Amino acid sequence: MKIGVSSSIFLDSDKNLRYSLEFLEKKVRYVELVCDGNINTMGKENIDIPQSYDLNYTLHCPLTDLNLSSFREKIRNASLDFVKDILKTADRTNANLAVLHPGYCIFKYDYKKASNALIKSLKDLNDIQNEYSIKITIENMPSYNMFMFREPIDEIMDNLGDLDITFDIGHSFLNKNIDKFLDDELIERISHIHIHDNNGELDEHLCIGKGKIDFKKYGGKIKKIKCIKMIEMQNKSLGDLDLCIERLKNLLI
Repeated sequence: MKIGVSSSIFLDSDKNLRYSLEFLEKKVRYVELVCDGNINTMGKENIDIPQSYDLNYTLHCPLTDLNLSSFREKIRNASLDFVKDILKTADRTNANLAVLHPGYCIFKYDYKKASNALIKSLKDLNDIQNEYSIKITIENMPSYNMFMFREPIDEIMDNLGDLDITFDIGHSFLNKNIDKFLDDELIERISHIHIHDNNGELDEHLCIGKGKIDFKKYGGKIKKIKCIKMIEMQNKSLGDLDLCIERLKNLLI
């Protein structure tokens, strides 16, 4: 049973990376390292810290400054170059999987260009994955119009190549498409899962059972996916972490 917790639970808190990992080491064996804010794993002051703990890591590439769907080639290529930089240093954390957001498009009239740019980026990411020998996964996004990959649409699924999906059940619930992602064919493309709850309107990142997702309904399929189930809650939910871990364990029994 591979259960982990994302270090993002300490984002925007007054805690540093060392405190975060000391805390999480007492809870789980798997931690997702984030590259933002006060616990930016790839910051020069933090890069060697993860080696000090008896933990297995995955890596979440930056939430900010990257746009793999930019139809402006300079920006798209700069995003890919930055991903390479992250993966170069990821070796020092022994992370074997990286999570990437697919990018965004603010204006609907630019969507087709953004979609074409994302497909180009997926092909480039396949080459990067081969070069750096780390599994790259693309995360499905919440129900805000600007985000790409909110639905498991053919134009993305057909161009993943050897990339896989980080299935975020909270994001999927907002888009009312959990059943689509957990379809018997698509489920084979999932190699990582983000676990959190919400009430169907906002991306709240709550403890299991504090929102409206019917986890019992999907527990069987989630259990069958051979991957790390990574709890991804916000700092304000830190007090619910033990409860969330226990509820996830019960779901996976």
